[in-house]
Amino acid sequence: MPTLNAPTRLLAALALNTLIVLSAHAEETYANATISERQARDIAWSAGLVHVEEIVRLDDRWEVAGRTAEDDEMSLDIDIRNGRILN
Repeated sequence: MPTLNAPTRLLAALALNTLIVLSAHAEETYANATISERQARDIAWSAGLVHVEEIVRLDDRWEVAGRTAEDDEMSLDIDIRNGRILN
């Protein structure tokens, strides 16, 4: 069985380390995935808001306040991880 010289072993170790780091980063990115302000605004519009007056990110949710087509005030809490309306 042929043996690898030192530079080749070092290169192989670095390549393996890079794959491990990239894999861990991909899992972390997926775990921290959140919906954007734009997506929260779109969800609020689909729930009946026609005018968004305020949108604020608080911890694990977007708080969206605005008015309906009938000019009624409406407030929504939207889960930041999946876009589900919480109230």
